[in-house]
Parts: sequence; C-alpha cells; structure tokens
Amino acid sequence: MFSRRNLSLKICRIGSRFCTTNLQCSSSEAVQGKATTSYTPPVLRPDFTIPTKLDYRQWFPMHMRVQMMKMEGKLRAMDLIIEVHDARIPITGRNDNFQKSLYSIRPHILVLNKMDLIPLKKYKQQVEDFHYERGIKKIIWTDCKARTKNAMDDLKAAMLEVLTTEPRYNREQKAEYQVMVVGIPNVGKSSLVNALRFSALGIQKKAVAVGARPGMTVRVQNKVRIMDIPPVYMTDTPGVLTPTYRNIHEAMKLALCDLILQTQTNIYYLADYLLYWLNKTRNYSYVKLLNLPDGPSDDIALALKKACIANDWRISARLPGGQVEDRWDIDGAAERFVQLYREGNFHDACLDKDILKQWSM
Repeated sequence: MFSRRNLSLKICRIGSRFCTTNLQCSSSEAVQGKATTSYTPPVLRPDFTIPTKLDYRQWFPMHMRVQMMKMEGKLRAMDLIIEVHDARIPITGRNDNFQKSLYSIRPHILVLNKMDLIPLKKYKQQVEDFHYERGIKKIIWTDCKARTKNAMDDLKAAMLEVLTTEPRYNREQKAEYQVMVVGIPNVGKSSLVNALRFSALGIQKKAVAVGARPGMTVRVQNKVRIMDIPPVYMTDTPGVLTPTYRNIHEAMKLALCDLILQTQTNIYYLADYLLYWLNKTRNYSYVKLLNLPDGPSDDIALALKKACIANDWRISARLPGGQVEDRWDIDGAAERFVQLYREGNFHDACLDKDILKQWSM
C-alpha cells in the first residue's frame, strides 16, 4: 500500500472535481436505499482482524481518569445527570464507569444524539426496549446541531419531570437546579447545552465551544444557565472513554463514528472495517458511491484501487531523486470512503444492528 511518509514533498490531488460531482449524484440514491439491489454478494471473511502490531487499546487514553474524578467531586451539587451518546452506536461504547460513579447516585436521562443519521422508525422502539430492560428510565432522541424543536421540547419536559419529582437529598433548600452533561468524546454534549439554552432562553450565542473533532472540551466547565422558570443550570464536561481493554469491533465502531482522535487511529483499517460491516449487513450502496465497476468486494485493497481508477483519484509526488510520479491515491480513497459514512451517505448507518438482532432473537 502506498504511504505518504515516503514523499519528500506535499501531495497534490488530481481529479477532485470529478470525484465530488460523482459522489453527490450517487449519494442521493444510497440515502434512499436504491443502491443495494441486484448485486451478487461477495465471499465474506469469517471475521474482521487487524495485524497484531496495531494495538488499538492505545486509542483509549488513561489520563481521562482525572476528569472522571473531577466529575465525581461535583456530584454532590448536582440534581440530574444527562448522558449524551451517538445514535449510530446506541449500545456500543457507553462508559461503564458513569453507571457506577454517577447514575447510581443521581437521576439519569440518556440522550441519543445525531438521530438524523439513522432510520429512526426502524430502530427507535428496539433500542429503547433494550435500554429499558437494563434499568434506564428515560431516553430522548435529538439532533442538537439542527436544534430540532420537538426534540428539545421533549428533553426539557423530561428534565423538569425528573427535577421536580425525584428526591433532592442535600439540595432540598436550593432554589436552582443543577444538571451535569456527560458522555464519551464528540457525541454532542456541548451542542446539547447550546441547543437547550437557545430553545429555552432564545440566546443564539454559544455558551460553550463546539467542534467537529473529539476533545474540544478539555475540562469540567463552569455552569451555564439554560432555563429561567425554574432556574436550571447545566455543567458541560469533557468526553471520557473507558480506559479498559475493548474488542476490535467496539474500537472500530467508535473510530468510524469519529469518537476517537483520528491521529490515534489508522484510516486504512477503518475503511477495511467499514467495508466488512457493509458486506456483512448486505448493504452494497458503496458500489455506486465509489463507482466500483465490478460490484461488491470484500478486499479493501482491491476496492480502493478500483475506486481510484474509476474516479481518477491520483497523487503527484516528488521522489528523492527529483523525479515526479503519479500514483493512485489509496489513502485518499480510504479517507473518502470513511467520510461518506460519517456524513450519512449510507441509507442505514446504525452500527449496532447486529447486537440488536441478537438481543431480539
């Protein structure tokens, strides 16, 4: 596989205009679910594996324990914990330590954000039943970037019900209510704070910074007023992953959803896992999205090379001797493939459908 590390000069891409036009045309077909028919399924590998030298356990930083301790230190001042998680992985990746250290002490609402990226009618009831069976009492679905009014109204109503009916213990004499927002990185915690503030108070200006990459919030924040009647304050917190051994499927799902810093991961193996998962779930919409001439494939190296040829994705590089050479942009093709998933170009992006299917049997 070609590696950019061999280049002595910055890579320039060729054929990007052709690529963009093609992907936009094919994307609408994939979202509507029209790109998965009339293909011969490829021969599937029995399971997904990666080279033993790639230690994905290093993707989960140990230093997050410090932030967890700070959250625990603020718990006495809190009336409610809101956990935000990515709706594309409604089961996978939730931090077990939150349950032990936070939810067992204070009331808890689970918010599944980015609901616009999955077919909600297909999964909503099944996901809720899965979590209700495990003791979660309230689940709200949101799209915080879009600040969907109905979702924000549902969340405000759920919060007020819990805040006004659950015991407050040491906080009975306090006039204001305090809410802590927790979750793993990049699931939309800060966006939720801003969306609630806008919905309840009409304030457009962001109270907390948001970004498209994990790790934008690096410490427990000061409280932000999000409601006037009754007075409710919300505290944003950094994303905290469980710093324990995880299986390869869980790690890859988190990375595909961009919940782990990309500098910690390997884009080629993410693309390979995406290909494996799409084939396993018989979703062949990637064939049209990548313009693959020969249909589905379970060979990522072959699929990326054919995508490069079909779309004329090349890189121009200056070699050590000064010679300039064009090569197929394999790494760029892998990045495009993964980005197609992250931007919601596949008609069903729920990565936990296998878990839900096994649970419902």
